[in-house]
Amino acid sequence: MKQFVLLVSLICLFFACQSPARRAEALIDAADSLSGIAPDSALWLICSIDPDTLPTERLRARHALVHSMILDKCFIDLQDDSLILPAVEYFAEHGSNRERMQTYYYWARIAENAQQFTLSSERFLMAEHFLGNDTLDRYAALIARCLGDAYSLEYDFVPAVRHYRRSLDLFRALGEQVNMLRMYEYLATTYRMMGDYDGFDSIYAEVWPQAVEMCDTGLLLSLSNLKVGCDLFRDADPSEAVDKLYNGYDHYTGGKVPENDYALLAFVYAELGNIDSTRFFLDELDALDFPFTISERTGFLYLHERMLRLEDDTKRLVGLKDSIILMTDSIINFQRTNSMERIEQRFRARMLEQSNRALRTRGHLFVLGGVLLAALLGAVIVRLVKRSRRIVQRKNTQIAAYLKELNDYRALKRNLLDRLDMQVSKEREVRELVESRFRQIRELATTYYQHPKTLRLAERVRALALSEEMLRDLESMVDLYHDGIVTLLRENGPELTEEDIRLAVLLIAGFTPQQISIVTDTAVNTVYVRKLRLRNKIAQSDTPFTERFIDEIFPSHES
Repeated sequence: MKQFVLLVSLICLFFACQSPARRAEALIDAADSLSGIAPDSALWLICSIDPDTLPTERLRARHALVHSMILDKCFIDLQDDSLILPAVEYFAEHGSNRERMQTYYYWARIAENAQQFTLSSERFLMAEHFLGNDTLDRYAALIARCLGDAYSLEYDFVPAVRHYRRSLDLFRALGEQVNMLRMYEYLATTYRMMGDYDGFDSIYAEVWPQAVEMCDTGLLLSLSNLKVGCDLFRDADPSEAVDKLYNGYDHYTGGKVPENDYALLAFVYAELGNIDSTRFFLDELDALDFPFTISERTGFLYLHERMLRLEDDTKRLVGLKDSIILMTDSIINFQRTNSMERIEQRFRARMLEQSNRALRTRGHLFVLGGVLLAALLGAVIVRLVKRSRRIVQRKNTQIAAYLKELNDYRALKRNLLDRLDMQVSKEREVRELVESRFRQIRELATTYYQHPKTLRLAERVRALALSEEMLRDLESMVDLYHDGIVTLLRENGPELTEEDIRLAVLLIAGFTPQQISIVTDTAVNTVYVRKLRLRNKIAQSDTPFTERFIDEIFPSHES
């Protein structure tokens, strides 16, 4: 104990130089940590804090919760919830699920101490609700035990056994041996009360060695007395039952009879027909200042009825029967309105309604959010449509301008093509005229060699000799219709004289040596010699157009 006091003193000294809020929070956390190992020291530490001086509402709520928790661990039973109300009011709105669970658990413990079982049951259910899926928790075991107690008080044993079993499994998983033995005792008591003696025997065989190993005399006495009660209801001898009970008292309590066994002893003595002993224990029960439940008080009335039957007191027996009927009706009415099953049903219905209300609220929010989102999307779509229309209109304007330019280009191209066609047709006509002219000259020259050379024909042929102007026209025509051959010959051909170029023009235009001799008024042999000399000049040149010059000027049939 001195070590814990020293530890608390060191903690107080460590946090003395900090800010008030931080120091108060640290002291509350320290008291919370100490509550599990030294609840007395934790109580002294939490009582040293004045809640009215705490600066924030959260600190006041946490102080109220930790203070209530420490009082419960110190076995100080509060029946007034004024201490924990600040925690209830704050954590219900702003706390985490664990803080809400702890708050409702200790709030339920206060209602349980005040015999307000309906309120305590509702709060235990609320604590279980906020516990959620965190099942491997000491509070889960404690809540399951308290719910089992609530069902057991109403003699609704099947759900009580279910909750006790769950609490037992959790305490076993947590390694809490003492609490595990207590749950065995609760299960054994419940099985005895519900008349399941086989279930009691299995629990008894399982827990008795553990209780002996732990030297738990209280549990051993309770199990021994429960075994006597079960044997009694299985038609055992009441005198043997009395002997076993008192042997247990001598062995475990030094001969002192516990108050919890007064009802059992009264029942056993009533079975034996011992009026004095039965009356003694019933008077002892009546003298106890303990808030018995309606079901327990009804059981006492049945013991009084049995006592009056033994005393053959008919007058008092009639009045007692009326009390028993009234009490039974009260139990039935209570079970109809405030039974644990109905409390749990109401709780589940309220939780379902809250969940539905939350879902409806969330649905309304979703609908509102959907409407706002739809409006936003509509506005965005309208803006996008307007922007798209502007873009389309601008593109249409651009396309119209492009089409206009294209139409203008097409019209200009068509005009140019028409003009070009006209020019080509004119050039074709000129070419036909020129070619017809030179054709006539060629035909006339050919006729000169095929027919007798009369004087008149010779004069006609000499009149057709090509003038300088005609030779220039012929050169232009040949250069035009033979891809610039004359220009290429002048610029890129071998070194040729003007006469060589004119001879090449006449050869390209299709004149034979005989025709050339006529139109140039030159001897045929001279034409052949000049033609041969021109071919040699071109063949001996190293220009890249030599082959073309030979092919154009000297056709293959003349090669």
